[in-house]
Amino acid sequence: MNPIPPNTLLRIALLFYMPMLTGVFLLRPPGVLEMGDWRQLSIWLAVALGTGMAVVGFSRWSARNTTWGRAMRGEFRTILGPLDVRHTMWLAVLSALGEEILFRGVLQPRLGLWWVALIFGLMHFPYRRQMLPWTVFAGVLGVVLGWLTELSGSLWPAILLHFYINHYNLRDIAESSPERPAPD
Repeated sequence: MNPIPPNTLLRIALLFYMPMLTGVFLLRPPGVLEMGDWRQLSIWLAVALGTGMAVVGFSRWSARNTTWGRAMRGEFRTILGPLDVRHTMWLAVLSALGEEILFRGVLQPRLGLWWVALIFGLMHFPYRRQMLPWTVFAGVLGVVLGWLTELSGSLWPAILLHFYINHYNLRDIAESSPERPAPD
């Protein structure tokens, strides 16, 4: 399997996430992107960053020290190929905004944390058996993102956490790629 060219990958991401964002703004759920009290929000953003560091650390540890982690990283590397910082940044922004606004902002208030976490995990269903841990990981992370949203009363900590995990895990995959591009 040849990797998807980075600009094609961004176009696919735009086609996938823009209807989510457009639909969400048409539904206009109340308060979906409100900031609230800055002092309280800053504490929750710090919690999100700390959680993101722990999750990325676990991802990197598992990719280096477990059979399933190495297999998943290899699958992602095969699909994604070499990505530069610009591509990983945009992919992380699109996925964090699109998925968090839809799942935690629109669906969670209607369906509840546990159903949305299950749906979120299943949305990451693997195309190959080696990717099954990704589905489990996404389901568990869906619970964490849902709790973060409920406890903070804001989507911003979940968006930041989702962005951080996706950006730094994509960077790690890209940096471990044998076809790694020259630095930007």
